Amino acid sequence: MENILKGATDDLLDVKNRTVQLRSVVDNLTEVVWSIDLTSEPYEILYHNNPIARFGNPEDLDPLPKTMEEWQQRIHPDDRERVLEEVVNALSSGKASYAYKSLRKKDTYRYYRDRISVLYEDDKPIRLDGITEDIDNIRRSRLNLELSQQRLKAIVDALPDPVFISTKEDGKVIFANEVLFKVYEMSPVDFLGKKVIHFYQNFEGRKSYIDRLQTDGHIQSHELVLKNKKGESFWVSASSMPLDFQNQECFITILQDVTDRKNLERQLQESNERYQLAVEGTNDAIWEYDFNTKRSYLSPQFWEGMGIPPEENPLDDLLIAKYLHDVDKKEFISILQQAIESKRDKITLEFRLAAANDRIIWALFKAGIIYGKEDKPIRAVGSLSNITTLKEAQTKLRESEAKYKLISENSSDCICLHELNGRFVFASPSSKEVLGYTPMELQKLRLREIIAPEYLYKVSDTMLSVIEGKLKTVSITFQAKNKEGELEWLETVGGAILDDNGEAIFLQTSTRNVTDRVEAQQKLKESEERYKLITENSNDIVTLMDLEGNYLFVTPSVKESMGYEVEEMLGKNALEFVHPEDVSAIEKDFTESLEKRIKEKTSYFRYKHKNGEWRWIQATGGLIFDEEDKPIYWRANKIDITEKKITEEKLRAKEEQYKLVSENSADVICLYKLDGSYTFVSPSCERLEGYSVEEKMEMTLEEFIHPDDSKRALEVFRDTIANKSTNVMTQYRIQKKDGEYFWAGVSMSAVMNQENKVQFVLTSTRDISEIVKVIEKERQLNKLKSSFISMASHEFRTPLTTIQSSNELISMYLDNRPEMPDNKLVKHVTRIRTELDRLNSLLKDVFTLGRLDVGKTHLKKEITSLTGIVKQVIQECQVQYKNRSVGLTVEGKERQLLLDSQLISHAISNLISNALKYSGAKKDPDVVIKFSDNGISVVVNDYGIGIPERDQPNLFESFSRASNVGDIEGTGLGLVIVKQFIEMHGGTITFSSEVGKGTSFYVDIPNV
Repeated sequence: MENILKGATDDLLDVKNRTVQLRSVVDNLTEVVWSIDLTSEPYEILYHNNPIARFGNPEDLDPLPKTMEEWQQRIHPDDRERVLEEVVNALSSGKASYAYKSLRKKDTYRYYRDRISVLYEDDKPIRLDGITEDIDNIRRSRLNLELSQQRLKAIVDALPDPVFISTKEDGKVIFANEVLFKVYEMSPVDFLGKKVIHFYQNFEGRKSYIDRLQTDGHIQSHELVLKNKKGESFWVSASSMPLDFQNQECFITILQDVTDRKNLERQLQESNERYQLAVEGTNDAIWEYDFNTKRSYLSPQFWEGMGIPPEENPLDDLLIAKYLHDVDKKEFISILQQAIESKRDKITLEFRLAAANDRIIWALFKAGIIYGKEDKPIRAVGSLSNITTLKEAQTKLRESEAKYKLISENSSDCICLHELNGRFVFASPSSKEVLGYTPMELQKLRLREIIAPEYLYKVSDTMLSVIEGKLKTVSITFQAKNKEGELEWLETVGGAILDDNGEAIFLQTSTRNVTDRVEAQQKLKESEERYKLITENSNDIVTLMDLEGNYLFVTPSVKESMGYEVEEMLGKNALEFVHPEDVSAIEKDFTESLEKRIKEKTSYFRYKHKNGEWRWIQATGGLIFDEEDKPIYWRANKIDITEKKITEEKLRAKEEQYKLVSENSADVICLYKLDGSYTFVSPSCERLEGYSVEEKMEMTLEEFIHPDDSKRALEVFRDTIANKSTNVMTQYRIQKKDGEYFWAGVSMSAVMNQENKVQFVLTSTRDISEIVKVIEKERQLNKLKSSFISMASHEFRTPLTTIQSSNELISMYLDNRPEMPDNKLVKHVTRIRTELDRLNSLLKDVFTLGRLDVGKTHLKKEITSLTGIVKQVIQECQVQYKNRSVGLTVEGKERQLLLDSQLISHAISNLISNALKYSGAKKDPDVVIKFSDNGISVVVNDYGIGIPERDQPNLFESFSRASNVGDIEGTGLGLVIVKQFIEMHGGTITFSSEVGKGTSFYVDIPNV
């Protein structure tokens, strides 16, 4: 039985959402629920509820069919083949729905509709479940409706007066009787398809006709001038009434030629009134009263609606007054008497009727009064329409519209209502702020007329998904043209308004101008948190409260800001969420706003987050007044400013710290505008320069700088601004108040604003006169040192060259003597050569180190091969150490480098020479060159004596040697020179060593 209720009929949708037993549901259905087992023949029908109780009197029914074959025989022969085909198709498709006539008793047929569903097992149909509904009344009602329209057309054609039917939507004529064409000498082509208003000539009559028709929905005996094709004019009395014709909302209009019958207007009016009441529909109660005979009539609809038994001659001279509710009776009698006294022939009122069982019925009362020759009423006819449902709907609508209006008019977003084709039906006043259009100007446009072309399809597709029901709400950002034709970024949230059938009838959108936000995102590319803040900046918490402070409306953005669901806040008092220390201030604001009728006020207080945290809130709002200028609601837009508060507190703390540092610093701290004028000077300026803060604030940067330094100082100031630099160091002379100059060391930094533009220049100034004197002395010492090194190089090398030449001559003399040389003499000559080489090496290192110290050694970079340099050095070292070799390994992709080949060669040569010198007869050294994306590294490994740990910290200091070198020659300057050469290339040199195992030196040079 469960399968029967799965999609078998739309009428059972509620079953899916309610946890009730299927048995209870089936027993309460007005339809017959049945099943047929398809696994065995004959196919018997199992009924799940009582068909007799649902199909009427058992005496009017033949016995119910028990098998599928019996059921087929009951079907009308005209429908049988079609229905069986539908059933067969359902066995493969799984579902079907069809209508047919079935035998009820003997030769009586009724209309039924079946909705069937097939249950499968292993892809084979095993059961057929169905629901049968008696639709005979509905079907016959439709036939009667069609017949009624045919009869209406026949009646209209038979009427002696011209009659036409026009559509309510555009006023075009879709039907007219032959009398109209004959009387006004028009052909169907002249009249059909044309807007009927074009045939009415007098402007005032035409305007009042349209106004009354739009206001009342119908019109009776309205006099107009009609012109035919020949230009002839006729006075007509037009009566128009609503009519459903050919599935369209229409008006039927009867034209009576009153040109020659003006004197008979009163007599004809009675006939027209009766005719109008007869056409207005069977739901209204028709009444009539004769003031002379006192006879009256009320149609059955009145007694049925009131729930009271009919009465004979129920009305009196006060017409319907005795049936009115006491609240409205007095006013009705007064209006009726005034109308009769003023000879008014038409009365339309709304009042309440006192029905049975204390029921109240709202009624629309229409009366037409006919007066006699002495202007006394002789007859009154009219109708009563039950408008209770309409009144209830209007009340709810007014409440809904009031809330909607309050929200839309007080929201910064533009809230709009669109037809499905995009035409604006309603726009809130904020449209002026969002796009520059007034609401009335927008209502003349369609949405597509303002959207930028490149976003048209995106917006259309998105809104179409809402119209088709694929999405309930959508949010989309796009560009649109404002009233001036400029492009603005808009963010729109949209949803569909549905009718009772769930079909979309309107689109509702809430749009805000997010141009600033989008442009800020594009230009500044702020962090994700900042971006989130901007995108949600306009998502204020909009609340509506009654005068007691209870929440009536809260926007969903409260979920993201405060963690609450909307339902958790509605009905609660706002003070329940306010920090206890702030409650009294808020209560005071409420009282003051009520007393002073404040419409706009901003307050700051702490608000409780759902997680228990207190958040700072900025609330802007005030009272909302009704049409009588009475306060009815509180409005408030709340913004979470907790982060702003924290930032402000931090800023105040930073400012206090800055003030404390600046006021107690020995340095003079200043803040300059970009033109060199001061915005802040620390009090220490009086101690350093002799000026008070007030005196300094009236000066500019260049006023107190020495003339010889002014140009350079101002260039540094401007470069700091242009390059947005920080900690730019410079020196110049500053004049004190007494006229004396002193040397100042100045640090300049650009101070940026939120837009990353330079707003100020911050300087820190101190007296460096003593430092300048020391530097000058050091410069003179360096000059003396350079002169000494040059002199020493010359004065020492000249005698050394002479000694070396003499030693070479002695060696040559000894080699050329015929007798055996004296071994002692040869030994002394060799020792002299060795000491000369050591002394030359020492002089070379001292000279190189001296040039480095005085800055006379400069890089001369060129494109070269580091591998080639290392190979050349290895070859040169192996000349001196003939029985030794040096291994070379290259890792990574080799490439050319920009280096000073001479300095790098000197450094690598020193490291490899040391590796050979201090490894003796042990394992030969090796060199590893590593190329990487970030730079290159060179590792020189030896397996010699190693360096004691106590000697390692001072290894790169001048004349420092390890304590275990013994009599191995060395100056203690080589590694100092190597370190400086490497650092001149922006590199570093480090080492690791262990006594007895060897040493490794690591040279790392970044990409150059």
